[in-house]
Amino acid sequence: MKRITILTLLFLTAFIFSSFAGDKYIWPEFTPTEIPDSVKKEDAIYLENRITVDFMLDYETSIVYFKRIKILSKKGVENFINHDLFQFKSGYISLKKARIIKPDNSFKELGGENIIETFIDNKNKYNSSYLKRIQFIFANLEVGDIIDVVYQIDYKSYTLSNCIYLEDDLISLNSRLSLRNFSKFELTVYPSKNLTDFVTQNSGSSPIFYWNIKGVGKRSINEFAAHRQNDSKVSYTLWYPQTDLSYELIYSNDYDSYHVNTGFKNFTEILKRDGVYQSDLSPFENINVIIRYFEKDFTWNTDEKMPASIKTSDCYNKEIIDDVIFYRLMQQYLDENELKYHIGFTRDINDGVFEHGFVALYQLDYRYLIIEKGEGDEHFLFSPTSKSRFYYLDEIPAACEGNQSILFTGNRDKVSTSSVLLPQSDFNSNKHTATIVLKTGHLSDTSIRINRRDSFTGQHSVLFRNPSTARFFKNMKVSDTILAPHELKYVYPYPINFKQEDTIYTCFSNFDENLYAFNAEKLIPSFIFFADETKEPVADYSIIPFGKQQKYSIYIESPNALKIADKVTSLVKSNSAGSVKTEIIQTDPNKIKINYEIKLEKRILSNVTESNEYLELVQEWANIVTKKWIIQEG
Repeated sequence: MKRITILTLLFLTAFIFSSFAGDKYIWPEFTPTEIPDSVKKEDAIYLENRITVDFMLDYETSIVYFKRIKILSKKGVENFINHDLFQFKSGYISLKKARIIKPDNSFKELGGENIIETFIDNKNKYNSSYLKRIQFIFANLEVGDIIDVVYQIDYKSYTLSNCIYLEDDLISLNSRLSLRNFSKFELTVYPSKNLTDFVTQNSGSSPIFYWNIKGVGKRSINEFAAHRQNDSKVSYTLWYPQTDLSYELIYSNDYDSYHVNTGFKNFTEILKRDGVYQSDLSPFENINVIIRYFEKDFTWNTDEKMPASIKTSDCYNKEIIDDVIFYRLMQQYLDENELKYHIGFTRDINDGVFEHGFVALYQLDYRYLIIEKGEGDEHFLFSPTSKSRFYYLDEIPAACEGNQSILFTGNRDKVSTSSVLLPQSDFNSNKHTATIVLKTGHLSDTSIRINRRDSFTGQHSVLFRNPSTARFFKNMKVSDTILAPHELKYVYPYPINFKQEDTIYTCFSNFDENLYAFNAEKLIPSFIFFADETKEPVADYSIIPFGKQQKYSIYIESPNALKIADKVTSLVKSNSAGSVKTEIIQTDPNKIKINYEIKLEKRILSNVTESNEYLELVQEWANIVTKKWIIQEG
């Protein structure tokens, strides 16, 4: 009998998939169901949502999805009158059926004219994604109708590890997950805490796992939100005991993409020829020099139709770069200089973390290397994700900080895996600080002189050291003029400094003889969020923006006497998510200093209370940046 291992984990993770099989499909029995009052305001709900996964003996995986959907509103009719399925070339849809059940319990199965298939070949520079679209057309669909949809996808391979969530697009009155193992591999399942009550059966030597759950909520549609900690999830691993794993075999797609002949006999010599390699630095220290060269001088490869046959060397000579070209060249450089490295994979933390196992790479968004400088001295190297996103040694993409990752060690023929928790940046290694001096002849002047120094580290440095600097400054409302980079240090956390000396429009408004109001809205961002981030983290499990600290000091100088006219000279707001504060200080008779600071304590907001407290900080920061300080002159 096959060995069955049951483990309970309290982790969270992401992805959704499952199965069942059979050439002749018999619809599940239909019994009218009473709709609870609590869900009657929904547009549609699942009466039944079933997923079944079969791991077949011939190295195939078969998945059947059955969904019984009750239409509860006119919007529900609009949403489901045309119901689409999409499938890439990796799987074959061997079964697709649908029917309508009317309120009088009559059945009408969809014919061929109401099930339309179209094909799209999405070719890119490295491969082709052959996409099939199946459209179910439910003519004359009405409120109160029930639709049944079933489809089966067959894969010519095993997915050795995955996570299956029961939460779906709609609330489900009844959800069922089945895992059936007919393969020669062992199957280990890891249910989350709320799924420990399940049924185990054995068909001969094949274990079968069933989960029947009532009242499953729908998954979050907020792009800013990861899966909730209490979501219903099962992770599994297929494994073969006492057998060495081949990286080239199990992760053949990765191997075929990155372990290729670049066209260069010796890439290090090419770098020396082009004046990139600095002979006074070690091969390890030259890694950042090479990355900076790519970042500054190369054009990002946007040609999705570029043939895969084009040599990497040709791309280099044309100064074209992307993540694949980057890794091919860097791995050759590391091999030539005998710098040992290991390959790791992780995912965007907005999609959740994952459990350690032989993870299917399509689950994971990010590939990285761990490079050994010496014994116990290891460093991360992530690939660029776009022209404006190059990462130096030990810089980790904001979306990955604090997430779990899986690392492969050993050689191509025999690998072992380990779990690596990616570190998070702290306040000092991920912040924006600025010293701003405003010099006036009189506060009533329409223009004033500004002398400004900005320093960025961590995720800010990644953005501000690239050619799009002006755009990012505009987004942050830091300045009306372009700030030229003044200095970049190639030591983690890679502080990049800017300086500005210019004349700007006044920040002061006169409202009573010698009294003037000042606010910093034109000089510092009144928001915490940045490019590519949303302003509405309202889910009960959210990932907050990458910036950990913003700290600004503004000095106001005048040849005339200045005096603080505000009775309240400081404002502070703090809670579990972090703190914001501002204060105004008289430093001498002709100078006033105003400080602004925000610090974010948390990376993950795990409940509604924390999310609300974070939103309070967002609002309070906007309040203090736009606050008008009253200053008396003369």
